[in-house]
Amino acid sequence: MASNSRIGVENLTLAKMLTDIVGGATTYDTPVAITKKLMKVGVKNKGSMEPQYADDSTVDLYTEPGDIDLSIDLTDLTVDEQALIMGQTMAAGVRTPAPSDVRPYFCVSWKSKKRNGNYKYYKILKVMFSEPDEEFETKEDKAKPQTDKISGLGIQRLSDGLRKRIADADSTTYIAGTGSSWFTTGDISPDTTPPTIASTLPAANATDVAVTATFAWTFSEAILATTVIAGNFFVFEDVAGTLIAGALSQNAAGTVVTFTPTSNLTAATVYRAVATGDISDLSGNKLASTDVRKFTTA
Repeated sequence: MASNSRIGVENLTLAKMLTDIVGGATTYDTPVAITKKLMKVGVKNKGSMEPQYADDSTVDLYTEPGDIDLSIDLTDLTVDEQALIMGQTMAAGVRTPAPSDVRPYFCVSWKSKKRNGNYKYYKILKVMFSEPDEEFETKEDKAKPQTDKISGLGIQRLSDGLRKRIADADSTTYIAGTGSSWFTTGDISPDTTPPTIASTLPAANATDVAVTATFAWTFSEAILATTVIAGNFFVFEDVAGTLIAGALSQNAAGTVVTFTPTSNLTAATVYRAVATGDISDLSGNKLASTDVRKFTTA
């Protein structure tokens, strides 16, 4: 059995969609966890794939994403949970479906544990549910649990045309924050923004810098520790081009990288500090371009 085989399903969470504006934003209400009830999730993608023929053979395939049939088996649903799913109000513990009920859309989230202990995470971003299916059966000598099922249809969002998101803790670009925030918001947007250098110390073009100074880059977000290496951060003497020996360190938040020279710098000398375009944030976004800052010692 492969180490990444899925062996479970848990953490069903629903976040009611509040807005979905064409070319605008999609917003969600605070997620509601349907705890300790999830048994099975079925996802059927209704996209199509059509061949194109020429010269008596298939020469291409055309794909079209489609809606998503979603089925969820649970141990049971309270009437309050059913009312939430159907957009109904409760009165004295009674749920009374009415023709005037307006069914809301939901972002539906869950995760699946894998054999290696990591998780895959799933979101269907815009789902409307049908009235829950229920079965009732007489009690026999041996008790037989009776479960609930809800079925829904996932469609594309008006704001961006998206239908779902999937994250995998085994992905090389996965960050822990994805899993920890998966169920706390209706949707989670992957980080595609490159980091920037907010400031340096000494500042660019600084003069009268002490020969005992270190050089520090402060970034707009945490930097991936594996990119904090001598090939990406270095200081050299401007005229001679001599690299300065030193050590790199990173603060606990990951936002500040400091270069500490092994020995004092030379007085009255121009230096350049370089941060290359191979530096990346925790999501793998690289610095837009190599950054070079000049400073002069006293």
